[in-house]
Amino acid sequence: MLSAETAASKAVVRSLARSFSAELLDRKIRVNVLTPGPVDTPIFNTVAASTDEAKAMWESMGDFTPVKRLGKPEEIAAAAMYLSSEESAFMLGAELVADGGIRSL
Repeated sequence: MLSAETAASKAVVRSLARSFSAELLDRKIRVNVLTPGPVDTPIFNTVAASTDEAKAMWESMGDFTPVKRLGKPEEIAAAAMYLSSEESAFMLGAELVADGGIRSL
């Protein structure tokens, strides 16, 4: 569950994207937000006291998602590439959520 501070920070980022989108529209600059869920990165090894604790954190975060796994860095990169491509040219001030279903299910 998100803390109040984390939720507020994410809301501010989404609000900034919408505000920047309106301000930069005449310059043909699009601003969107990519919101990833838990991703399988080496961070687990750096924040845990032991390898076993890191593995437990990794499993717990994966079990927390409806798809029952962590995201892959490549999946988040693909979402970012989509947002930076012409394929998303009609998206403006939007949020793309790639979180394994955490917010929607």
